[in-house]
Amino acid sequence: MTTAAVVSSFNPAEGLLDTCRAVREQVDVVVVVDDGSTKDVSGVLGQCRAAGYEVIELGTNRGIAHALNRGIERALAGGADHVLTLDQDTVLSDGYLRRMSEHLELARSLGLDRTILATSTINGEVAPFWHAERGLTLAFEPIQSGMLLPREVLEHVGLFEEELFIDCVETEFYLRARAKGVHSLITPGTDIEHGFGSPTTWVPPRPLRLVLGSGRGGFTFTEDAPFRHYYIARNRAIMYARYWRTEPLWCMVSVAKDVLSRGRAMLFGTERMARTYLTVRGFWGAARGERGKVPGAVLRRAAVLSRSRS
Repeated sequence: MTTAAVVSSFNPAEGLLDTCRAVREQVDVVVVVDDGSTKDVSGVLGQCRAAGYEVIELGTNRGIAHALNRGIERALAGGADHVLTLDQDTVLSDGYLRRMSEHLELARSLGLDRTILATSTINGEVAPFWHAERGLTLAFEPIQSGMLLPREVLEHVGLFEEELFIDCVETEFYLRARAKGVHSLITPGTDIEHGFGSPTTWVPPRPLRLVLGSGRGGFTFTEDAPFRHYYIARNRAIMYARYWRTEPLWCMVSVAKDVLSRGRAMLFGTERMARTYLTVRGFWGAARGERGKVPGAVLRRAAVLSRSRS
């Protein structure tokens, strides 16, 4: 099979080169799409070109969905029959594409002609999954990075929804694909190294530390950048409104997961007032029909709250 890797980038560091090197040995073509970086990234992109990767530079930042779509279009126009999408900070394990190719053939032999393939572990941790289809494990909301999309699936389902800008872009695609009869499969033996937010530590008050048994230390967890709370809340609300009738179980599990991860950041993370405001504003934005980039006034208000005590 002919496979192209589409790597989205925004203000990339040298790590972009590691991502491209790791995937270049496994695919036929690497397409890097820079989504209107605001920093000088000419050096990194120049090294990508010198290494033989195709580079598309977009003039403005229009979101990861737009960047991926431009790369996918270029890959399909160049004759690729499979597209692997990657973030700039994702590194594939050895044999990743080989295992996906084998699993794809297995799925087709079982009558699953249209499938999306996703990694089985992320940073060594098991990726979310649920029940099986014809003995093959189904992914529960696979992440975009490391996802293999056959041409026939893209032609059947379409491209990513650009109005979402970032966050839930792959979720919307996954749910739309499910509605069209396309299964997303976990691929055994595959792993990606992928960055998720930034670590932060919450130190409980002393009496609570004694109750929780945390001694002098605290609890460390990962939190997203505050501005993403707007996109996550808005785009999740859009997904729930669209799919609560046809995907009630997914909606319930998704709500529970988000309450835990986002609620934890709002209660115990950094810049808590800004996070809470952006979450509420995201839900309000969904109700108002907002799409695309977060309004500038919202970010300015969040910046004021970030400077306040949180």
